[in-house]
Amino acid sequence: MSVALANASRLKPEIHLAQAVSAFEADLSSEQKASLRTYRSQSRDSPPDPSDVMRLTAEIDGHASGKAASRRCFGPRLTNFLQAVQQYAALGDVIVGGSQNIIACGVWSLVRMSLLLIVNFSSYLEKLSTLLMTVGRSAPRYQIMALLYPRSKILQSHLSEYFIVVVRLCHKLLKFTQKSTFGQAASTLSDSDMKTFQSELGHWANSIKEEMSLLMPKKIKEEAQENFRFRVLSTKFSKSVSFQQKLAINLRVLDFCSKYDHETTWKQTRKAGTATLLNRNAEYQDWKGRADSCTLIYTGKLGSGKSVLLANIVDDIHLYVESKDITVAYFFCRHDIPESLKARTVIGSLARQLLLPIPDLTMVAPLLDKTTSTPDSETLISLLRRALPPDCKAYFVLDGLDECDSSERNESIASIPDKNPDIEAFIEAELERCIETQKLAIGNPNLILEIQDALLKGSQGMFLWVALQIEFLCAMGTDDAIRNALANLPKDLPETFSRILQILEGLGKPYQRLILELITASHRPLTTEELREALSVVPGDAVWNPARLLNDVYSTLSCCGCLLTVDEDELTVRLVHHSVKQFLLSGFTDSTNTAFTMDGVQRKMADIIITYLSYDVFETQLSTLVAPQMPTGLVPSRIIHLTLDSSSSVQSLALMLLKSRKRPEYNISKTPAETSSPSSPRSVDKFPFHSYAKLYWQQHIFYVEYSESECSR
Repeated sequence: MSVALANASRLKPEIHLAQAVSAFEADLSSEQKASLRTYRSQSRDSPPDPSDVMRLTAEIDGHASGKAASRRCFGPRLTNFLQAVQQYAALGDVIVGGSQNIIACGVWSLVRMSLLLIVNFSSYLEKLSTLLMTVGRSAPRYQIMALLYPRSKILQSHLSEYFIVVVRLCHKLLKFTQKSTFGQAASTLSDSDMKTFQSELGHWANSIKEEMSLLMPKKIKEEAQENFRFRVLSTKFSKSVSFQQKLAINLRVLDFCSKYDHETTWKQTRKAGTATLLNRNAEYQDWKGRADSCTLIYTGKLGSGKSVLLANIVDDIHLYVESKDITVAYFFCRHDIPESLKARTVIGSLARQLLLPIPDLTMVAPLLDKTTSTPDSETLISLLRRALPPDCKAYFVLDGLDECDSSERNESIASIPDKNPDIEAFIEAELERCIETQKLAIGNPNLILEIQDALLKGSQGMFLWVALQIEFLCAMGTDDAIRNALANLPKDLPETFSRILQILEGLGKPYQRLILELITASHRPLTTEELREALSVVPGDAVWNPARLLNDVYSTLSCCGCLLTVDEDELTVRLVHHSVKQFLLSGFTDSTNTAFTMDGVQRKMADIIITYLSYDVFETQLSTLVAPQMPTGLVPSRIIHLTLDSSSSVQSLALMLLKSRKRPEYNISKTPAETSSPSSPRSVDKFPFHSYAKLYWQQHIFYVEYSESECSR
């Protein structure tokens, strides 16, 4: 037995992965086995692409929201993780090899089956989606993976280890669905399970990342982007150098079109809710089924759910289109990302999505050589005409465009009605969620019906207005306070914004205005850690003082109430709606009667960035690999902040200091060394705001200088 175990431990990870897939399949019912094998065979013949990920997440949300509109959306939470699985399955028979391609397609097929099996168990799905969203942030998603995979046995091994953990997780989900109702109640995804899977997946994801960084030196990038070729190692995994060259050319063409991340804004918008209006809208159904080219424009008042409706349409069309010959391309403009408001960005992103399904783009490579500067819209259109087949059909979904060409043929216009049938379902679902989570506390049960009636009467078709009022009511401490608030509900969004800021200003007087200024001025959404560091900067004081850092940035953000939202996936802070920015810049004044202007917020950001980049700490590097003797009585707080990476590390050291206070000679040098990451020495990367400041300082400073020069004329 011991010999068998020893031999098993020496098996290659690829074999372990095959065994894990076989073990999963063995526990399936006969019907499930047939279904898995059929889908796996289809995946081998036609490897999954990004549209398959969109289709699967849409299918998951379709099942999850079947019982009630506006129910929580899980699909977007799974996107990053599923993209990693899809890319692994799509490495293809040429790259991976026959037997391993079957395994890779098997992983994609069983992940898909597991998610569709577990989707009916909402409590389990909630925990699972949280886990997959968390591991999705570091999941191995690399466009260049197919090029680098044959070059490294280590990369091949690490990927197999990663997906062994994925298959184990799916096997656990399968066994849960096979239990009795009583067994399911007693068996769930525990916190211990969550931590174990998260830790193991994170470990292998980091190992993959390190190996990828070694395989992508500058010369390889130059060869891929300039010479269209790679020096591919001749291994049993690669069939020909020409195939590698074709992959490199495809990547270069796609990057030539756009590198803009169009998916994140869609995911954030889709999470806001599920719309059923499109299923009852005749104009939409007619547009979707038309064989000729036509345009459908949705109009509606601020906060009426236009963006959420369009995000749902992206899902609906992916489910409607069964053929991979029809592409669904989409783009959602963001008021807080100036780059997304440029026509070149929109057209480039759509062009990339149209070209992505095409397996060979070598026919347009000569056009790239003729273009020395950033391609304009005409160049991109010429490229599309050369690459796309004459009978190409595609659906385009665009959100945030201020106006449309009135001369366009076959134009249809549909308005979102004030009495949107989804509003009532949205109010019911949100109130139900707040009661179940104890976010809304009431003494008299009948009060919930009064709240429901008042919100429905005052909504005027505005989902945003409803959501903000519910958040406001949840902060009320008594039934009497809730009734008073219902009797004085704001009539529109500007009045709602003003009331929220006035009430909450006292909770964060030093920070409320500064937070809104930084978020309004930023050229892309700031992460919570970036914002935390920016808020610690005192303009003019070029000495870094870690004691100014907020200990709890989330509690500080509460001074802006529900006008801010933190994306659970990207951990970025943004205004809840572009109408909040319009309100702030349209004459809003705080308690000091100081106007909120674009010139003012840009000057504030410029002052903070100039001061921040002047810190002398950026000239100092500390090694986390050296642990000199450090008596507890001589520990400077500056050194602690430099060597520790997170608040959890600070907490660990704080507990150690408490225990050792009576022993000043106790050496705590191991604590900073152990709690810091040994593989990543302290550098500017550990200062979150540095990357933003370094990248955008010119834009902020030039804006201020240009504004001043205009005023002086």
